[in-house]
Amino acid sequence: MTTSSSPGDPTDLTQSLVDELLAASSLPWRDVTVLASTGSTNADLGERLAAGTAGEGSVVAAGEQTSGRGRQGRDWQSPPGTSLSLSVALQPPVERSGFVPTLVALGVLRAIRGLCDVDVTLKWPNDVMIGDGKVAGILAEGTAGGVVVGCGINVSVPQDDLPVPTATSLALHGADVDRARLLVTVLEQIHAANELWRESAYSAEGSGLLAGYSAVCGTIGAQVEVALPDGTVLTGRAEDVDDEGRLVVLTDSGRRTLTAGDVLHVR
Repeated sequence: MTTSSSPGDPTDLTQSLVDELLAASSLPWRDVTVLASTGSTNADLGERLAAGTAGEGSVVAAGEQTSGRGRQGRDWQSPPGTSLSLSVALQPPVERSGFVPTLVALGVLRAIRGLCDVDVTLKWPNDVMIGDGKVAGILAEGTAGGVVVGCGINVSVPQDDLPVPTATSLALHGADVDRARLLVTVLEQIHAANELWRESAYSAEGSGLLAGYSAVCGTIGAQVEVALPDGTVLTGRAEDVDDEGRLVVLTDSGRRTLTAGDVLHVR
């Protein structure tokens, strides 16, 4: 467990603190921009990536996000001083880019587990969970220069400030971690996973990342109801996640492979 300042203190996430941690880290990514506040870290980094002024491993992080986006166009806003918003650019082959949110979710989980004594799991497609509460969400967006993948982590958000009743924060489960340390640790884990993926010719199975994800994904093996983007609901047993990060569901009419959807674990 790591702590250097009180929860909700905006001074625990500054450019100078992050630069100091990066200097002591083996992480090769050095293009890391830290903002006090921004509309959307994904939008900021996406503009740079499309313009050719950012590359793989470029990062934009912010202590407050006022116009962020979640999956399916949902708002993702973060109160100042209590959450961490970050976006990182990755450049896999286009045909393998569907696995990027899965890779990043695994990296975020490993970072939280390494810093905090909390039992975090994953919920397909890209939610980081503590029990039934969502502590972090991930959104990947393709651009002409690669993939920008954003993550919002509720660090010390109080109960009354959580965006929805199904959300939670690290602090609500007794974890006290400063956001600069969390940012650098998340980037270290994403980089390590990305290197494994790249070295295995971008094979999720060959890199071991698919097995790692499956081991911590609470969706696999569960009875689920999946609200699909077209408004229909699919019911069945979640059997697996494939090499492209798609969910395989066994239904009464056979197996379905899903690229998107909101999952409800049926008890």
